Amino acid sequence: MSKEDNSINYFNKGGNQRLKNWLNEEIEHNERGEEEMADGSEDIYIGRTELAETLLEKLDEWEKE
Repeated sequence: MSKEDNSINYFNKGGNQRLKNWLNEEIEHNERGEEEMADGSEDIYIGRTELAETLLEKLDEWEKE
């Protein structure tokens, strides 16, 4: 079985929804508000959240194709 076949099987078995669930959990987990972290890591939380939000948007776009 090719890599492409494995990817298709993954998404046919609900992998897309599992990925979306995980991304939503990542967004929820990284909600830190406007507070500054003592170690300066607030940018990491912001970046992870922005990436998760962007990936969710892209997945929704691809599902409509």
